[in-house]
Amino acid sequence: MENELLIPLFWTVVFASLIIVGLRRFTKKVPTEKRWVRPESNIKTKSTIDENEK
Repeated sequence: MENELLIPLFWTVVFASLIIVGLRRFTKKVPTEKRWVRPESNIKTKSTIDENEK
């Protein structure tokens, strides 16, 4: 490959990456304030089985 072809390819990659980064920052979603809560397990532990038998 000739050097004359590498220069335009280099600048094309540079400008394309700048455009992609700019678009990602511009279209970023606003984070929500939702908190993840651990769901209760349906598996009975030994202590709950013992309490139910009393």
